Amino acid sequence: MYGDFCRRFIVGKRGRLLDVGCGLGYFVRTVAAYPGWEVDGYEISRWAVDFAHTRLGLANVRCGRVEESDFAVGTFDVITLWDVIEHVPDPDPLLSYLASRLKSTGLLFMHTPNIRVQLPKARLKKAIMGMQPDTPYLEARDHVNIYSMRTLRAVLERNGFGDIRFTHLRPVQSVAGSRSGLLKVAKNAWFHAAVAVYGLTLGRVNLDNLFVTARVGA
Repeated sequence: MYGDFCRRFIVGKRGRLLDVGCGLGYFVRTVAAYPGWEVDGYEISRWAVDFAHTRLGLANVRCGRVEESDFAVGTFDVITLWDVIEHVPDPDPLLSYLASRLKSTGLLFMHTPNIRVQLPKARLKKAIMGMQPDTPYLEARDHVNIYSMRTLRAVLERNGFGDIRFTHLRPVQSVAGSRSGLLKVAKNAWFHAAVAVYGLTLGRVNLDNLFVTARVGA
């Protein structure tokens, strides 16, 4: 998935990228390997930041809330949020801050689950298992907001973003950590089917996770 992203948005370009909620730092390390890119990461988990520093050697990963950082207005060419926005109770302060830190030509990228996929899965799980205590029907337990294309577009627009486009990136080549070849085939088949349905419905039906790009004031 990271490789697909870099082929589209990183290769042949140069600039500065901020990865918000960078976790252990693997995406930061991935982009930093490309010539011409300066990369920063921000993460609220002290343990994850320590891992990025000591195990991956990433001195440019900081701990804390990015909204409290000292980055200057108009600093970044690209800002990414991989599986972050669904953990944020109120996304407006975060997105408003990030809009101010993008250059006028900058790109925001987000990846997040799709409620149009997650809700049918939750209903199927409930039908099979019944209501079980402590079962995360809507994955995962710490996802406080789950978006559709419509609601994600709305929250971006009200924070100053335009030119909002949904796309597809090739999936991670495992299922819940399993390396099963059969599950891998099924996952890739679902991905290709989702891309086909999206194209055939002219972007109205999205059976994939949500991958979205946006620009400030476009």
